[in-house]
Amino acid sequence: MAKIYDRNRNLLSAGQRVMIVGTGEIDVLETALTDGLTSSQAERSKCVLLTHAQERYAPIELVKLG
Repeated sequence: MAKIYDRNRNLLSAGQRVMIVGTGEIDVLETALTDGLTSSQAERSKCVLLTHAQERYAPIELVKLG
């Protein structure tokens, strides 16, 4: 599994609170679907599932909180 980082280069992992940069919404990172991707590919791929969001996000679209 590739490591993923938010737009501020903070390491992201499941269970962390994140803010979606475009909307300001706060959610929890559920999982990242990075199998077969390198870290650099995963950074811009819409591979992150959030608990309450209907769509996937790229890690660069997120900011880790706390």
